[in-house]
Amino acid sequence: MNELKLPKRIRNHVNPLAIYHKNKIELFNNKNSIIMDIGSYRGEFAQRMLEYYGKERNFVFFEIRKPFYKYLNELFEKNDNVRVYDGDAGKSLKDMIVDLKKNGNTIDKIFINFPDPWFKKKHFKRRFLNERLLEELSEILDKKSEIIFQTDQKVLFKDTIKLIKQNKKFKIKKFKNPILRIQTYWEELKIKEGNKIYRMSLKLKDKKKILLKFWK
Repeated sequence: MNELKLPKRIRNHVNPLAIYHKNKIELFNNKNSIIMDIGSYRGEFAQRMLEYYGKERNFVFFEIRKPFYKYLNELFEKNDNVRVYDGDAGKSLKDMIVDLKKNGNTIDKIFINFPDPWFKKKHFKRRFLNERLLEELSEILDKKSEIIFQTDQKVLFKDTIKLIKQNKKFKIKKFKNPILRIQTYWEELKIKEGNKIYRMSLKLKDKKKILLKFWK
């Protein structure tokens, strides 16, 4: 694996509303498509994706917790097709995708893996995939771009489906097995505990069909 030492156990939840800075993407020197991983945590999932795709893809990894961000930054510092960012990815995602597309890169996949569930209703606004971000993504993603949402929290999964259906611009496909058979550290941990993993893939609907339904 690697000789870097993982950060010691730190707090699991970070309030994204307390983070104010935005990140600007450092552009790639190629036109390869992009895979984004929101909440890369310990980096095992990110590493295995990198091993699978090699130089065929560019990668953008986000980690909200500073100690793990620093760890990931060191882990991937020699990979010129990887960018690592800290803070709240939701604040930077739209501008980053716009800049990447201007650079000639397309967005292949955006992984939202096991985000903080924020169960209390007053904390719903802290959830990563919220109404604002979903609308922003619907405006800038291409039809081939895929959002992959995975969680071990059934309530969050149901709430997110409800949110997506209210947005009306994405089609939902539930699936059972992990993409590329790659599991995150958190996923492996939860499966060992006997938890079920809930997964779905989102792609934009055909805009013409949406308009036809509207006019009917």
